[in-house]
Amino acid sequence: MRSWMPFLSAAALVASAQAPASKADLAAEQRLRRDVAFLAAPELKGRGNGYPELDEAARRVQGELKALGLQTQIQRFPFIARVVRERQEAVVAAEGGTRSLVWGKDIEALGLSGDADFKAKPLVFAGYGVQVPGGYDDFAGLDLKDRVVVIARAVPDLDVFAHLPRGERGLLARLKKLETAKAAGVIVLEDALRPLQREEGPVKVDLPVVGMTIEGLGGACGDVAARFKAIKETGKPAAPEAAAAAFSLDLKLRRDEAQIPNVVTVIPGRDPKLRKEFIVLGAHMDHLGLGERHSMGGAEARGQIHPGADDNASGTALVVELARELKKAKPRRSILLLHFAGEEEGLLGSQYWVQHPTHPLEAVKFMLNFDMVGRLDAKAPKLMMGGLGAPKSAVEAAQKFVPRDFSVSADVGASVGGSDHMSFSQARIPTFFFFTGIHGEYHRPTDTADRINYPGMVKLAAFGKAVTLDLANADILPAFDPETAKLPSRGDGGPMRIAFGTIPDYADNPKGFRINGVSQGGTAEAIGLQPGDILIQFGDKTLKNVYDFMGALGAYKPGDKVVVQWLRGDRLMKAEATLKGRS
Repeated sequence: MRSWMPFLSAAALVASAQAPASKADLAAEQRLRRDVAFLAAPELKGRGNGYPELDEAARRVQGELKALGLQTQIQRFPFIARVVRERQEAVVAAEGGTRSLVWGKDIEALGLSGDADFKAKPLVFAGYGVQVPGGYDDFAGLDLKDRVVVIARAVPDLDVFAHLPRGERGLLARLKKLETAKAAGVIVLEDALRPLQREEGPVKVDLPVVGMTIEGLGGACGDVAARFKAIKETGKPAAPEAAAAAFSLDLKLRRDEAQIPNVVTVIPGRDPKLRKEFIVLGAHMDHLGLGERHSMGGAEARGQIHPGADDNASGTALVVELARELKKAKPRRSILLLHFAGEEEGLLGSQYWVQHPTHPLEAVKFMLNFDMVGRLDAKAPKLMMGGLGAPKSAVEAAQKFVPRDFSVSADVGASVGGSDHMSFSQARIPTFFFFTGIHGEYHRPTDTADRINYPGMVKLAAFGKAVTLDLANADILPAFDPETAKLPSRGDGGPMRIAFGTIPDYADNPKGFRINGVSQGGTAEAIGLQPGDILIQFGDKTLKNVYDFMGALGAYKPGDKVVVQWLRGDRLMKAEATLKGRS
């Protein structure tokens, strides 16, 4: 599971005495134990994206489903698995002389860095690299063009930054400003040097970005530690100083692409008419590998196997178990089982499937997602169930199938968590999300198979089966509800003055910024944008990804007019938009 936003409301059902397990339940429990143990075993090395062990997990899932006599296929999609230095040299020239930097010790490239080949560019210290509207400005009085700008990675919580938009605290937003200012490159000061790896966000930016520590930088920018201390004490940016040092950089990065797997399986429906429609059951197979990215275990956890037993070996195994049960039940509609890769890197597998469906997307009528379903509390068992894009009545109706010995917290809309169901909701497909809660082992090496509540998973399987069959056998299905599909702003983009009304695709696209949909009544809808369109120009700003788009929005205010250009297939389209403010 990539992220979680807590539920805002709860509707609990009264629990009663727990019945003894039947032989069928005990058999299901043994199967779930076996499958989770395999997926979370040390030999699978955390099923990281781009790891061969993720393919091994996919083969195991496919084999289990084939053994049931089901049609299966592997759908592959591209993923940047690793970033490698092909050429590297960095030299600092200061009053004390010239010093060659040691890669991996003094300096390291960030994975999103552009290539570089320049000599003796002046260094300039720019504090945290932020500008607070009407106040603090790290760039005031500085000439940034064609200079190597030194900034801190993290923006501290100081009173002077209280009105800094959340999106502008992120490193990427600050890099985009320096890119616009035509800086020659950026040195990001780290508490500890980070290994070269794929970064969060775009695959690549247009300027070179390297990480260093204050110790590695030495005195090239004066007493940097003292300058940061003064900023914290006075609440004022550092005074501009004439460049006393120069930086030379020769850097070329190679990005190795892997083709990672979605596993696609069909249980054919029995009704001659309804079998052409699909109920999707989804779960993601991938996890964090050796914790290179997204680990919650701190620096000491990097390099350790993150087994991901709950996240999401539990959901993967549960969907396989549901396949066993649903095949025997012979539903009227067809069941489409989707095991995704790339969830931990931004819902990549589910977004790819929605954009490149193996079965007609318009025939998908409902999606049920199972992510982190292995930690039902044995003492107070409660499932958290969300409905993104599902009407409230559908969520309430599903509760009649809740087993008597546990309860459900149900909600719709923005509080239902960040996982693969969001990709389907963006495609105007109603969804249910099944989740048993965050715990202390989340995204840590301690998320192991021995901590899973397997009897609880059996009960969740029974509930999931009942809800699925209710949908698969219904004469009329719940319709997509745009009100419950609304999500709050992520808070990590640019300034939040403008509401344009696009639903972004966060995956990289070589042509520009692809959108998954538009909001009703928004500016994007008004100018005729449609799902699948690729925005390439916003005013005078060229768009390569969602981050360029967010940066472009920040240059405008409500009421401004801007010409937007986009691709629809091979056709270039454009329109003038009148921008609206956020309500």
